[in-house]
Amino acid sequence: MRVNHDRLQRRMREFGLDALVSTTAENLTYLTGVSSVHLDMFPHSGRAFAVLSQDTRAGARFLCGRCEVDQFLDADERITEAIGYGPFYREPPVDAALDDVSPEDSLLWDVSGDPRFDDALSALTHAVKEVCPGGGRVAVDEEGVPAAFLDELRTRLPRWQLVPGAGHLRHVRQVKTARETELVAAAARVAENAIRATVAIMREGVTERELVREFNRSVVTQGGTPRFTLIRIGANAVAGQRRPTTTALRPGQAVWFDVGAVVDGYWCDIARVATLGEPDKRLAGLYDAVLAGEQAALDHARPGMTGQELFALTVDAVRDAGIPHYRRNHVGHGIGVEVYDPVLIRPDNTDPLRPGTVVNIETPYYEFGFGCVHVEDPFVVGPDGNRLLTTLPRELIVVR
Repeated sequence: MRVNHDRLQRRMREFGLDALVSTTAENLTYLTGVSSVHLDMFPHSGRAFAVLSQDTRAGARFLCGRCEVDQFLDADERITEAIGYGPFYREPPVDAALDDVSPEDSLLWDVSGDPRFDDALSALTHAVKEVCPGGGRVAVDEEGVPAAFLDELRTRLPRWQLVPGAGHLRHVRQVKTARETELVAAAARVAENAIRATVAIMREGVTERELVREFNRSVVTQGGTPRFTLIRIGANAVAGQRRPTTTALRPGQAVWFDVGAVVDGYWCDIARVATLGEPDKRLAGLYDAVLAGEQAALDHARPGMTGQELFALTVDAVRDAGIPHYRRNHVGHGIGVEVYDPVLIRPDNTDPLRPGTVVNIETPYYEFGFGCVHVEDPFVVGPDGNRLLTTLPRELIVVR
């Protein structure tokens, strides 16, 4: 299972939480396995929730608009009740009896036909009362709903104390279950394969737009969703967030990849550099330096080490390996259902790494007139050493 129930239950006991409510697409995926169509289409106004009691293993109540309530059938965590709200109509079969439909359609018919709730607030109010009747302390993820929604929910639940829940969920998600680590690795493989496919079309005259198109095509073919595809040629990489251009690749130039996608609800975020033909000496030296920084993090990250400690040793390793003026705001982050899960590897972060934390380590170096050298990979922190979750070689890729 993807949910770290032991860690979640400890957190709820520690803070005296009787129930937990997710409001964001990412936390809904984490708690149920459902990738909400509604929250993806309407990220600012959509409302879908998972509601759990202290006995988190008992399962979640899944709440969403009646149109997408069919998604409860895709859940890979236990659902105790699916509740739809608002108007939407699924009609009974015209030429057959309901007894003749599939078991899943029969379940959907029962949920679709429940007329109790006209809107998200009434459905959520009901679910909270069901999970902890009589009152209690309820952590509500405050990041997926506006303040006015929470104010109205408090009005409807006067005997319940509503407290912020986003931090609790992020805390729990820092330590990945074995299933989550598999999902992160599977997502990374999709990005790695897409980088390979893109490198395969590198030739003189190919443009940034063509390289981006090939990467995205490969991700989609493998069942993923491209989320950012930053591929720039040569000096263009210093402005890596800009749109791809018609800049054409020339022999000796570098192609910078910083690419991310979502696969089965989990993120990948990988960086590489490839050159068309042999790289010049300076490019190769700079790349070796940032690779040395990444390797130092892989070698020395340990449970209990803070984000700032891992930041310092990584930056120092890049400086010692050949970029003495190297500076960064961060050199990595956790990754999972969000592209930036805890822990953030930055100079002010005192959160400790834990066994099971997945760190996406990165050491980019940007320079005007030159471009960027960059390597980035996920690894899982272990009590007896760390495990890299990628297989794509991390050395500079040379296309001959």
